[in-house]
Amino acid sequence: MINKNEYPLVSIGIPTYNRNYGIKRTLDSIWEQQYPNIEVIISDNCSTDNTQEVIQSFCENHPQISYYRQKSNIGMIPNFMFTLRKAQGKYFMWVADDDKLEPGIIEKYVEFLESHPDYSLVSGEIKYWYANKDTHFYERGFTFEQGSSWIRAAGYYFKVVHGGMIHGMMKRSLTENITLRNVIGNDYHFIANLAYLGKIKNFDFVGYNKNFGGTSRSFKQYAKAMGDSEFAGNFPHLKMACDAFLEVMQNSKIFLAMPAVPKLTLAVSSFTGIFLGYYAKIFPLTIGGKIKRLIKRPFN
Repeated sequence: MINKNEYPLVSIGIPTYNRNYGIKRTLDSIWEQQYPNIEVIISDNCSTDNTQEVIQSFCENHPQISYYRQKSNIGMIPNFMFTLRKAQGKYFMWVADDDKLEPGIIEKYVEFLESHPDYSLVSGEIKYWYANKDTHFYERGFTFEQGSSWIRAAGYYFKVVHGGMIHGMMKRSLTENITLRNVIGNDYHFIANLAYLGKIKNFDFVGYNKNFGGTSRSFKQYAKAMGDSEFAGNFPHLKMACDAFLEVMQNSKIFLAMPAVPKLTLAVSSFTGIFLGYYAKIFPLTIGGKIKRLIKRPFN
C-alpha cells in the first residue's frame, strides 16, 4: 500500500482542440479520483471555440492545472508530446479531451507500479463507447510479463488493434527517449518501445472510457490528422506494419543498441504481427460482413 504521506506525483497530459463540450467530462473524472498529488498539463492547440474559457474556469478552483495555449495549431502529435515533455511526475498518463477515467483508478495504478518496479506500463481494460449510441466494446488482454524484452514488444505488435493502452499509466522516466511520430498507428510504436523497456500489466477491470469518435472514427480521417500519406488512409494496416519494421530497424533510440540479428528478428516479427493481425484475422471478417449485407440487401 502507498504511504499516505508519500503519494508520488502523477502527471496527466490533456492535449485539446475545440473540445469545450467534452473536456469538462474529462476534468471531472480526474477530480473524482481524489488522488492527492497530481498535476494536469493542458495544451490547447489554438482552439477557435470557447475551450479556453471553459478551461480557465476550472483553473480558478484547481491550482493543479497548468494551462498552455499554443499561439498557432502545432498539429495533433506535437500537441500530445508537448504535454509529456512538460510533465514532472514520476508517472504519466494521456487522457483525451473527450474521454474519462474510472473512479479510483489512479491510486490502483500507482499502488501496482510502486510495488512492481520492473513494469513500465499499467492499464485497466479500455471501454470504447460511441457518442449518442448505446453500444460499446472492450479492449483487453495486453499483459506481457515475459522476461525477454523483444518477445514483449513483438507480442504487443501481434495483439494490438486499437492502441488504447496509450492511455495507461507509464513511468515517465522511460519515455525520455520515446516519441510519438506523425504516422498512423503512432500509439502502436510508442507502446512497443515501453514493452521493450519493461513489463506491461492490463488489469481485468475497466480503467478508461474512450469515445470512439472524432479522429478515431475513420482511418482516412486519422491519417489526414497525422499528416500521413493517402496510402496510409487507404491501406492503414500495411502502412503500420511497414512503420513497425522501420521503428525497430532505424527510427527508435530504444531499439538502437540491439544486436543486428535480434533486431532484424524483432523488426520482421513486428511487421508480421500487424500484417497478419489484420489481414489474416480482421480483414476476412470485414469482407464477409460486407458480402453478407450485400446478399441481404433487397433488390430494387
